[in-house]
Order: sequence, then C-alpha cells, then structure tokens
Amino acid sequence: METHGLLSAINRVFRRNRPLKMVRNPGHCEECAEHEATMQSATPQSISLVQVGSPAWDPVCFITDEAYGYFMPGLARLAMGRGEDYYLDQFLSHLESGRIDSLDSGQCRAVATLLDHLYKTNSKEIEDNMDDKVLGHVMDLLEQRLTALQTSR
Repeated sequence: METHGLLSAINRVFRRNRPLKMVRNPGHCEECAEHEATMQSATPQSISLVQVGSPAWDPVCFITDEAYGYFMPGLARLAMGRGEDYYLDQFLSHLESGRIDSLDSGQCRAVATLLDHLYKTNSKEIEDNMDDKVLGHVMDLLEQRLTALQTSR
C-alpha cells in the first residue's frame, strides 16, 4: 500500500470530533497548561515536529486518549518522516506506553499496517536509530490487543 492509502486508512479509522480538553489535567501545573495550549493550537493536519518533536518536552505524553485518537492521523504522518524529520521513535514510545489499550480492532490493524510498511520501506534508518526491537514489541502488543478484542466479543 502506498503512503497516501496508508494515511487515508488511518484518517478513516481515527475520525473523531476535536476534544474540548487535550491534556488530562491542564490545571495541574504550568507545563500542563503549556501542553494544553500547544495542542489546542494544532489540528491533525497542522501538527508538526515544532509541537511534538522534542522527547524532552512532549505534550503527547500528557494528552487524553480521546485527544490521542484525534491527533493520530497527524502523528502517523509524522512517523513517516526520515532524516531530521524522524519521529518514529516517539510514535512507538507512545504506543508502547499503553496507548494501544485505547485502540479498537480497526485502529490496531491500521497502525500495524503502517508500521509494517515503515519497516519494509525504512528498515535501515529504523535499525540505525535502534528502533527495530521497539517496533517488533509494538507489533506484538498490537497483535495481543487484537486477540483480546476478538476474545471479548
């Protein structure tokens, strides 16, 4: 599947309304308030590494599951970046940290297809960034989530 088709599939399964609140507790501290303002100023179409590209100051760590799903099309687009625009490490980190638990089966399949495509087309850079093991682990977590969702029906 080509890039446009992958992103279209992600857009389709993650289509949702913009949440009123982005950060779990925007009033908690100054940093949470800044993260809320940052995410409120972005859309899935406009989100860029300017807002979410620093692992040391990453608003995605603090957003609600609803906001994460809302932004997933933009985050998936960023995950396709290469070179200086490489974002897959952070994308995988968020998935690995428990975000997969909020995904439904269609969303799991779309993310797995995206990750499979990225590995097939970008394996050298993924290995150079030492993200191949994390990618494999995230794929395993997606498969486990799909199995759990099928079992619970």
